[in-house]
Amino acid sequence: MDNNSKGNLGQNSSNASSNARPLSIEASRTPSANQIQVVPNQPRQPHNLQGLLKFAMEATKSEDAPTVSGFQPMDKASKDFLRKAFSSLTVNVMEELQKDLLLLQNVVDLRNEDDSSKYEDALERLADWTSSMDVANDFYKIGGFSILGLCLNSLHDGIRSKSANLIAELTQNNSFCQEKMLVAGFMPILLHMVDCDTHEQARIKALYAVSCIVRGQPDALKYIETYDGYSVLMRAIQSSVEKLQIKSAFLLSSLCNRDKGYEIKSTLIQMGLIEQLAGLLAMSNLLPETKEQLLNLLNGLTNDNYFLALRECRRPELCLRQTLKRHFQQSTVEQNLDIQDICTELLDKIFADQAADEDR
Repeated sequence: MDNNSKGNLGQNSSNASSNARPLSIEASRTPSANQIQVVPNQPRQPHNLQGLLKFAMEATKSEDAPTVSGFQPMDKASKDFLRKAFSSLTVNVMEELQKDLLLLQNVVDLRNEDDSSKYEDALERLADWTSSMDVANDFYKIGGFSILGLCLNSLHDGIRSKSANLIAELTQNNSFCQEKMLVAGFMPILLHMVDCDTHEQARIKALYAVSCIVRGQPDALKYIETYDGYSVLMRAIQSSVEKLQIKSAFLLSSLCNRDKGYEIKSTLIQMGLIEQLAGLLAMSNLLPETKEQLLNLLNGLTNDNYFLALRECRRPELCLRQTLKRHFQQSTVEQNLDIQDICTELLDKIFADQAADEDR
């Protein structure tokens, strides 16, 4: 066997040995006599992950600042204090839920003049807990939905508002609770609150709850249709409450852009939504966010060049082209690029033919 073969054989044997070990740190090659430096108390090479951590700590110990450790064994009093502190941080969620549910069963006995703060606090706590999907599902399973009807019908504005907010937290992105909420019959109650409640915040939170139940839940549409929900949302757009306008326009826009949106758009157009939007957009005192959501809704109705919507928008008596041009010019001055882009898209989509005729 020649020298090259011997060298290759030795190298292959070394590699096979190295690969057989589960974890190792390869030592450097032996230096010459002049390069040798003796390191006292060199830690042993590790053979597993725990050993590697220990190796790293011991190897860098000499680099640490030369300070004396102040750690002392913990006395019994300190141990007891820490044990109690950690114990106070551990909460049994189910016990907390049941405690608040027991309290809220008494909502029905509250009179107008009674203090409702502890009940409102309980509803806020439940909303915090049930923002977790697993806790929300457990809340239903322990009978938590039984107090919602009592709270929604309370004489106290704060309780109605916070119970609607709780429903929103329970159902947001949660198909299980969305379905249970629909079957339990809460949709007509919430829609009636959006339409008729005397407290502004209760109306806003009820619309928030409706939106959380409907979005992503195909079965919700039949409940919206059954309880005339589209009329409720269109009336909310005409409301003097800005948040109701914004939230209702946003919800209708999202419905227009979902699967089978053509049926929804057809229904809304037949109900006169485009004429309503044209009238609202013609107003000079619209706030930017409200204007943007109304334009987004108009954009959703005309998506995919939906002919029924385009034909309605082109009605001369609506003066929609002039209105969109005015908003485009205002947004250019105000440097509102979002509104500027929507107006450009709508003008191109709806009135491209008319613009071409003018250019000739």
